[in-house]
Amino acid sequence: MKSLLLASVFSLAVVCGPVMAADQLAPVETPEWTWQGPYAGVIGAGTLEHYKIHAPGFPASTDSTHNAGSATLGGFAGYNFQSGKIVYGVEGELGYRFKKSTFTGVTGPGTLDVSTGLYGALKGRVGMDMGRYMPFVTAGVTAAQMKTFYPGGNAEADATLVGGIVGAGVDVALTHNVFLRGEYDFSFFGKKELSYCPGACLLDHTVQIHDFKVAVGMKF
Repeated sequence: MKSLLLASVFSLAVVCGPVMAADQLAPVETPEWTWQGPYAGVIGAGTLEHYKIHAPGFPASTDSTHNAGSATLGGFAGYNFQSGKIVYGVEGELGYRFKKSTFTGVTGPGTLDVSTGLYGALKGRVGMDMGRYMPFVTAGVTAAQMKTFYPGGNAEADATLVGGIVGAGVDVALTHNVFLRGEYDFSFFGKKELSYCPGACLLDHTVQIHDFKVAVGMKF
């Protein structure tokens, strides 16, 4: 009886052993990576703002141009769709530029305090799935709250700037949920006329903004 039992166990081991070994060596299936789905994150940026200020009625040779650097913080959220290797979607961004700059040599007031402060953007995105990396380009609309102050006349004039935004960057997946981002955006606004006294004291402001961004995001 013992001999029969041992023979049965030995036969079972001979038959099942190779099968079990093959199962252990077979690759384990994992979910296929995709960029599709909702996501959100936080942004830190270095911003370069370019201002051109013109006093109506004065020749263009009296225009003044000014550059100002600023630290920027913000957040973003969006949704990606994916078709093969092509990733496309929409993204919203909201942030704040902290720097208030004082410009001198401005025709008329001489000195002017300027900042863009709160801003927002709505952008479309198209990218290429390259595994862990997804380079992309963006385009959309943006708005910023510009605040100006003429210290000599104790006069303030504010305006909401509306313009376009284009950019490019790359998302890098760290895990299936967390990614890093590097991005450059260029925002451009039309000319905005502000008055610093009733019916007069006019200045035209033309603003362009360069944002060099780093971000960390989470895909849900």
